[in-house]
Amino acid sequence: MTDIKLSDSCNLVTGALGFVGCHLTRSLLLAGINVVGIGKHQKGAALPPTVGEFQLQDGDPDLEGSVRFKGPAGSFLYLPLDLEHAAPIKDLVAAIKPVMIYHLAAQSSAAFSFENPGETFQSNVIGTLNLLEAVRALPQTSHPVVLSVGSCEEYGPQDPSAYPLKEDAPLNPLSPYAVSKVSQTLLCRQYVRAWDLPIIPVRAFSHTGPGQDSRFVFPSFARQIAAAEAGKGPTEILTGDLSVVRDFLHVKDVTTAYRALTKEGTPGEIYNVSSGQSLTIHQGLEIMVGMAKCNITVRQDPALMRPADTPVMLGDNSKLCLETGWQPEWDLAYTLASLLEEARKELS
Repeated sequence: MTDIKLSDSCNLVTGALGFVGCHLTRSLLLAGINVVGIGKHQKGAALPPTVGEFQLQDGDPDLEGSVRFKGPAGSFLYLPLDLEHAAPIKDLVAAIKPVMIYHLAAQSSAAFSFENPGETFQSNVIGTLNLLEAVRALPQTSHPVVLSVGSCEEYGPQDPSAYPLKEDAPLNPLSPYAVSKVSQTLLCRQYVRAWDLPIIPVRAFSHTGPGQDSRFVFPSFARQIAAAEAGKGPTEILTGDLSVVRDFLHVKDVTTAYRALTKEGTPGEIYNVSSGQSLTIHQGLEIMVGMAKCNITVRQDPALMRPADTPVMLGDNSKLCLETGWQPEWDLAYTLASLLEEARKELS
């Protein structure tokens, strides 16, 4: 197992206890890489005793305020740290001098952003600014590679002839979340140009897999189906708009792409992390209903409709594939089946 010492080189993962953060941290640990994770928590709130396969342990006296999470892949140090405050992240980066930073921390719900635009911008723009300033404060020879995770929602609706979207497609964000991610990406590129920091911005398209919150569409469907199978919920699934077209990857393929880009990507260049394959939410739901062990009906609920949404979101991943050699490994049927199996275990 990997046990970090502050004298060792490490990777810093922001949002390490989040959906993608847990999968990425596990992948790094399995590769023998030391990890320090951070994330935002309500003041005074207890940390979760279990996150995915990781269990909460005691911390490290050499890193004040830290705890350790341990799992089959290894263990990593973790600090509750809010990027919206500049001093703590500056102090941490100076203390651990990470060789790579994966910046995943974000307010990641477009729906939430309509109700809380200010919180969304504080998390996604000010948080990123404080992180980049912490990196800039290091000596030039100690600057880590920073992978900054943006969103396909930066593109917004496009002409039908434009799909699949390349990285130079015009930006047309619809939600406060999408606007905040446009700002984050532009800020990163400005820091590359002005300060020569090795920052690689990505635009992540839709992704899912075990561990994703049930407020997202396919985990929500999986949980409703599993509850119906177990007799713990109705056999009718409530949905929002099923006609939207999306481009889904398994989260494992996303973390592999992120790791490849930190090694092969060009600072300041933007990369789509996408499958290049289109799917309507209706098609995905049909696949999951076909896997159900009981009869399932579907009804659209107006309360689940967004105030504004992008009807099609399909990305061209050729730049990522060409420059890194990355290719997705996990197909959609496997991805959706893994969500359903996880939900069944939780409700058994």
